[in-house]
Amino acid sequence: MSPKICSGSLYTAFINEAFEFSIKFYKDNFSEFLEQKGILRLLKNENEILKCKQYEKNLPKNFKYLKQNQISFVKQDECKFGGYFFKDGATIDSKGVITEMLKDIKVVEGLHVEHLNFIDNSYTIGNIKAKGIILCVGNSKEFEQLEFCLLKNIYGHRLDIKTSTTLPFHLHKSCSISASKDKMVHVGATHIPNYKYDDSKSYEETIKEMITLAKSYVDFDGFEVDKIHFGARNSTLDFFPVVGKAIKAKETLEKYPYIRNGSLVPKEKYEYHPNMFILSGLGARGYVLAPKIAEILAQNICNNIPISKKLDTQRLFVKFSKKQYIKGT
Repeated sequence: MSPKICSGSLYTAFINEAFEFSIKFYKDNFSEFLEQKGILRLLKNENEILKCKQYEKNLPKNFKYLKQNQISFVKQDECKFGGYFFKDGATIDSKGVITEMLKDIKVVEGLHVEHLNFIDNSYTIGNIKAKGIILCVGNSKEFEQLEFCLLKNIYGHRLDIKTSTTLPFHLHKSCSISASKDKMVHVGATHIPNYKYDDSKSYEETIKEMITLAKSYVDFDGFEVDKIHFGARNSTLDFFPVVGKAIKAKETLEKYPYIRNGSLVPKEKYEYHPNMFILSGLGARGYVLAPKIAEILAQNICNNIPISKKLDTQRLFVKFSKKQYIKGT
């Protein structure tokens, strides 16, 4: 879990707001699963030094810029432009958090659902009845209700490395290296774009590149790959998460076909699946974004607090509709 640096964009501001919110959330509720040793974000060139200085006001609190001679444990060639150390940078044991959250909650696993029937103000799934549904979809293309979200996959690897080297903090440049624990560090990167992914490949060369990167940053005393993890996460085209009411895309476009050519229709007039919500598109920053986005949705459902336009489902529906117009459908 780390902030975003060297940018004054709205996306950077939102990521850093979510970073501070989520670190506090984990610390307050699941501190035993939070490995908060700080993270050093190394800069790559002189231009990044200038950009980061310009946008320091947008960074989360508890940071400091370190010059090359203030950085140890990193090879000098890789830290000659210095870096930003964030005291709150952390890793989170996601399985531990999920297990703790699900205590005293009934969980139904392996339930295959083809249709969601809304009858008498409730959804019926087998013998289960629910007043509402939240689609928290990860790597899946099976939900027709999410077609308008235009979700794409972002792929990445994580390597569990056995080493005698002691790293006191987390490190990031072109890949991430965790602080050491029980003679183990984790090396990871989100580095395979959707259009380059092919599930028939082993990606051995990509893994070798990541290992080479890690070794170029740190002079490891022993380096043995214990496990390789691979994952695909859903992201939106603009990288902001998507959260809010599930729009009936076909019915809304039939009612207001001119949305396709850019005409604006207030989202209150859209057709929606009753009491159905979406929380998805967290991309490569899921652990940073999930608590913040969940809070936003909870406040919307329980207290009717509006969801920001940069996050809500309307922004993606409008883009989807324009694509249909370009395709002539």
